[in-house]
Amino acid sequence: QTLTAFRLTRTYSDVLRLNDPIAPLVERSTVRRYETVTVKNDITHDLALVISENSASLPGVVVIEDYRRRYPQSGRVPSISHMLGYIGRIRECQLAGANPASSWVDSLADVVAHSTSCTALEKRIAPAVSADGVPYLADDRIGQDGIEASYEHELRGDLGMQSLIVDAYDRPLGPSNSVRPVRDGNSLVLTIDLEFQRKTEELLRRWLTISDQRRVRLGQDPATPWKGKYDPITKGVAIALDPRSGRILAMVSLPTYDNNVWVDRARSDELQSLLHLDDPRAQAELDKQAPLLDRAIGGTYPPGSTLKQFVGAIALQEGVVAPSTLVRDPGKLLLQDQYVASVTQTFPNSSSKDNQLITISDALKVSSNVFFFTVAGGNGEGVVNLKPEDPRFDGLQIKRLSTGLGWFGFGMPTGVPLAGEAGGRVPNQSWKLKEKREPWTTGDTYNMAIGQGNLEVTPLQLVTAAAAVANGGTLYQPQLVRAVVDSSGATLEDVQPVVAPRLPIDPAYLAVVREGMRRSVTEGVNKAARDDCSGLSIAGKTGTAEFGPPLFKPDGKITRQSHSWFVGFAPYDNPQIEVVVLLEGTGDLNDGSATLAVPAVTQIMQAYFNTTPPASPAKDCPSLDK
Repeated sequence: QTLTAFRLTRTYSDVLRLNDPIAPLVERSTVRRYETVTVKNDITHDLALVISENSASLPGVVVIEDYRRRYPQSGRVPSISHMLGYIGRIRECQLAGANPASSWVDSLADVVAHSTSCTALEKRIAPAVSADGVPYLADDRIGQDGIEASYEHELRGDLGMQSLIVDAYDRPLGPSNSVRPVRDGNSLVLTIDLEFQRKTEELLRRWLTISDQRRVRLGQDPATPWKGKYDPITKGVAIALDPRSGRILAMVSLPTYDNNVWVDRARSDELQSLLHLDDPRAQAELDKQAPLLDRAIGGTYPPGSTLKQFVGAIALQEGVVAPSTLVRDPGKLLLQDQYVASVTQTFPNSSSKDNQLITISDALKVSSNVFFFTVAGGNGEGVVNLKPEDPRFDGLQIKRLSTGLGWFGFGMPTGVPLAGEAGGRVPNQSWKLKEKREPWTTGDTYNMAIGQGNLEVTPLQLVTAAAAVANGGTLYQPQLVRAVVDSSGATLEDVQPVVAPRLPIDPAYLAVVREGMRRSVTEGVNKAARDDCSGLSIAGKTGTAEFGPPLFKPDGKITRQSHSWFVGFAPYDNPQIEVVVLLEGTGDLNDGSATLAVPAVTQIMQAYFNTTPPASPAKDCPSLDK
């Protein structure tokens, strides 16, 4: 085989250029006898004729027609590329893991190779790709990412086999006999509504553009010059799912790419440009943008105040407060340092507003930090700015808080059928001691209660958990596949919703939380979502989550850049859709959560329900074009 391949390159070196040396290709340990190895793809018609005409001098070399995968909708709706993934040539490591070894020696060699040379993703794929026992070939293409990888077995089908008697020049000496018939692969019916996906992508791009225009304006303002140094606003996520089933209706991560670049060799230059393999400066910018990263499932972020709905539900269930319990909110809590009594730490509301005595519904309406500091970490002896008559609470403390967040699925993958999903992080005492070699403090619990500190979630985790609040307590595994159908169109499987253990929270308490989020729209600052502005009945929770290094204002005070979130559902009385939008780096652009993320979610919901704003909206409805 090797000699034949070398003769091929020597004979046609002027017209046939190979991307890889042939010898390593044909000498791969996983190549079986009589198995063909591709040495060049996409040759010209003229070259194919020349090789065929000279087959007698090129024993073992054949020209065959091959298939090519196409993703026809990815050019029009690039954001589906992250979900679909792509196919690629099977890697040596995957091939070794997929095919049964012919002897115990081969088996031992496969185990060693598989454990030392496979990436985590390859190890995950390899054991599943040959579940039916049909071997893979060295030239096979398999799913390498996205649904293509997760559903490789369903999409692939089975190889056929024919026996054929040939002469020394590989010329048939008679008809072939079918040993095993080919079985076509199946098709998948996705939960994604393609037109809604396109519209969601369009709206997310629009609000990222509006956000960046605001960044530029604020950077030119003498009062906020540091904001002009922020990176351009280009990154964000939008996810819509059905809270009644967990089916994902749209999922957009920006920046994105067209997955056809992986399978269309004519676009190899474009792929090279996308990866910036030969330009270190461009590579640094690529690392910032990370268009290949699906931020919806692989990006982790502090959730900010969107977490308050879950903290409130946990506090109600654990009996820390009742729906009517009043908590004193003086605008901030002063917490005495546990080591130096004369030193205090300040934990304020975002505006330091004194909200006086408030219930949990009130706290969600105004997004009171102090209320959630109190129910999570308590306001006992260490808090020095409360009056003697103010009610005191022990709070959940970190053990019950972290356990409760686990009820909602935080700190673990959701189980969506896509490779590369992150589990996020729910820190606790042992985590901090291990990672930072420091003890857990009340201040850590306070920060975690408002979605800050070391807590990190993925956008998909957040929208999945919020959907459980909206639907009354059922936590669904996010679903991307609705059905599996065979090549004739017959349904082989209707994929049913997968329910996680039901939330151990009284549905009545979740109703209290929903009421507070509804009031944040009808009575709070989230005006774009209000009924008389949107034409919909929306409930939800904003979040502004700080990140990055400290920045100095002209007056010497320290600030930080922040993300903006909004996660909400509609209609309020009969939730049919849950939507989350994350706009990276926009939280401190004039209350980006309320003025950027909220209108983005509102317009996505309007697109889903085909609803337009009222013909005569209220006078205080915000403009949605700047």
